Amino acid sequence: MLVGARTVRQGTGPFLAAALHGQGVIVSGIVGTSASTVAEAAAALKAKYGISTRGYSDLAEAMRAEQPDIVVLCSPWQYHEAQLKQVAGSACHCLVEKPLLWPASPGAAAELIGQFETSGRLLQMVAQWPYALRQFETLYGPLPDHIDSFEMRLSPISLGPHMVPDAAPHFLSLLHALVGPGDCRDVSIAQSGQDRLTTKCRYEHAGGTVESVLDLQTVAERPRPAWIAINGQRAERRVQLPDYHQFLVGKGRQAALPDPLAEVATDFLGKLDSGAATDGPLLNSLHRNLCLLANAWPQ
Repeated sequence: MLVGARTVRQGTGPFLAAALHGQGVIVSGIVGTSASTVAEAAAALKAKYGISTRGYSDLAEAMRAEQPDIVVLCSPWQYHEAQLKQVAGSACHCLVEKPLLWPASPGAAAELIGQFETSGRLLQMVAQWPYALRQFETLYGPLPDHIDSFEMRLSPISLGPHMVPDAAPHFLSLLHALVGPGDCRDVSIAQSGQDRLTTKCRYEHAGGTVESVLDLQTVAERPRPAWIAINGQRAERRVQLPDYHQFLVGKGRQAALPDPLAEVATDFLGKLDSGAATDGPLLNSLHRNLCLLANAWPQ
């Protein structure tokens, strides 16, 4: 079952539905805000991807009627906490668009994550960027044993403090993928405004410290600029329109990026098949560090 099947702003719902459908998952129902928007979303899924599904405007009703094994939350992040509480009380696994839930204290997040751990149900957050590290290695060779610095530029469509929950989970998921769990220390704001935020921090992990920079700039251009730099080696994401093929470009070369949401779907379903448990330490670390970055926003 999918919650949020339209792309009103930057929604990934229909693309995740297509990725899961392509791997044999039955999208039994979709949930939206009204009967008309649900009908519109269902018609679009049928026309574009051949997905036939039933529509609902109430999550609880949809779960009672469909009894799904998996719930995918692609609704705006402002609704995630209430929806996750509903899903946590069921027997469903859950894949959630970033951020997992916001705003919420680390304690409140840990309690909700713990419900999935206790029930043995898989809870996972959508995080596409770590899958691009394979293409980074195609450009620059194997990742270094010791990572001293990491920088990331993203272009969220949100403004002001909302840029942090919209974009920072990508930054944090990459730091975790590169060096493992850690904490953002000495968070500082180098530049801020309604359309610009540059955050610096020391990411302390078991193996040392990574000097890290997250640069968020809202721009009108599409596709929106994005790049990463590891130990000063920079790779830019480029998007080829109109088919939206993506590439990672650096060192005068480019490497084609696979469909990132297909990668997310494959990973999630693989974990389900293997009986993997919810990675509570990862999810709690991501949320705790998101709070640390957000709290640095100028008051």
